[in-house]
Amino acid sequence: MHIEVVLFDLDGTLIDSYKDIGTHLNRTLRHFGREEIEIESVRHMVGGGARELLRRFFSNGSLEEALRVFKDYYMKEPVLHTKPYEGIVELLEYLKGKGMRLAVVTNKMEGLSRVILEKLGLLGYFHIVVGGDTYPEKKPSPLPLLQSLKRMQSNPEEAIMIGDTEADMKAGRLAGTKRGLALWGYVKLIEEVPDYSFKTPMEVKELI
Repeated sequence: MHIEVVLFDLDGTLIDSYKDIGTHLNRTLRHFGREEIEIESVRHMVGGGARELLRRFFSNGSLEEALRVFKDYYMKEPVLHTKPYEGIVELLEYLKGKGMRLAVVTNKMEGLSRVILEKLGLLGYFHIVVGGDTYPEKKPSPLPLLQSLKRMQSNPEEAIMIGDTEADMKAGRLAGTKRGLALWGYVKLIEEVPDYSFKTPMEVKELI
C-alpha cells in the first residue's frame, strides 16, 4: 500500500483522555446544580465533540452556556490524567522517520487539541491539527479530511484515516482515503467496514 499521509483522530486513537473529559463534564454538571455521572461511562460518549457530549445533559436553551463553562474548565486543566496510548510515540517516530506527513483530524476543539498535544510532547509530529471547529463541518463529513489533504498538497488515494469511531470511518470513506480502525480506543460496534483493523499502534507500523 502506497501511503504518504496519515490522518489521526485524537481522543481514543492518539490519547486516552476520557477521564479528563469526564472530570470536566462533572465540573460543568456541578456548576449547574446537576447530578454528576460515573466517569467510566464517558468512555462510550467520546467522539462527537463537546457540543454533542453536552447535548446529552443540557437542553438547547442552556447548551451554549454549558459549553462555555465546559471549555473554561477544560482549558484551565487540559491534562490531568490524559496520556498517549502505549506505542503511539514509537509509531509517530517511525512514521516521521519514513518521511510521512501526519495530521490530526479530530472533533475536539482545535485550540484545546493543540494545547493537549503540546503538553504531551506530541504537537511537533504533526503538519497540521484540524478540530471540530476549524471548518463549518466536522466528521463524519469528509470536509475536514479533504481540507487537511489539500493543505498538505496530497490526494485521498495516498492517505489513510486512523480512528476509533463510526465518524472516522465514514469520513474516510466519503473522502476517498483508506481507513484503519483503532481497536485499542473507545471503539463501539460500527456499521462502517474499515479497510484495516489494528489491535495496537504497532500494527499500523507493520502496514506502512
